[in-house]
Amino acid sequence: MASLLNAKRLNTRAAPCRSRRNVLAVRATQSGNYSQALYQSSQPTTGRAKVLQLLGEGLGLYTGAEQFEPAVKQLILENPTVAPGSFAVQLGQGTWQVFYAPHISKMSSAMGTRFTPIQYRLTGASLVSNVKYSSPLVGDGWLSAGGSMARKYDDAVEVSFDRFWVDLGADSLRADLPADAAKQLFTPDGVVGALGRAAFFPQLAVFPVLYLDSDLAVFKFTPLDSAIACHRVA
Repeated sequence: MASLLNAKRLNTRAAPCRSRRNVLAVRATQSGNYSQALYQSSQPTTGRAKVLQLLGEGLGLYTGAEQFEPAVKQLILENPTVAPGSFAVQLGQGTWQVFYAPHISKMSSAMGTRFTPIQYRLTGASLVSNVKYSSPLVGDGWLSAGGSMARKYDDAVEVSFDRFWVDLGADSLRADLPADAAKQLFTPDGVVGALGRAAFFPQLAVFPVLYLDSDLAVFKFTPLDSAIACHRVA
């Protein structure tokens, strides 16, 4: 009988302990669920927000292709601009830098050369492209072109380049080239300009606009069915 009474006393004393542990466990579970819900609610849900977050994390052309791919696909589906080809020049004023272009990444692997940054500067209808290359064989330098961009269709733009030049060395970039310099055949700029104009095919210079706003743009490089995504940097 004494042993039964002792057992009851022990059970009575142990019950509050078990109860407190249960309460703490429930609270911990609720806290964990709340933290998880809070974390999920803080994650970007739109394609635009996802892309901007990845850019904010420092990802780019060669460091974030896997992360950018689904975000860019979602971004295209959420395009807010009706007839983006008609508004590309208006909204595109400034300097833009490419952060996603699968065909360029593949070309880099094949050539053993990196192309970054890739920048486009639009002033009025005047367009200048500056691309830095880095190669263990030929070193660093810049490939540049100048011309214009205009509406082609409601959903596409046309780019026309008539000036082409090369600057050797990472710090040697000439932001633009006078129109007459590229036409002087017996100079390095003249030779590069002639070769560039011969290799430029207008049929390949029409770019459907898949997404456009004041900060982000996505174009389609039709020959390779590849997206070119860029963001405003200035």
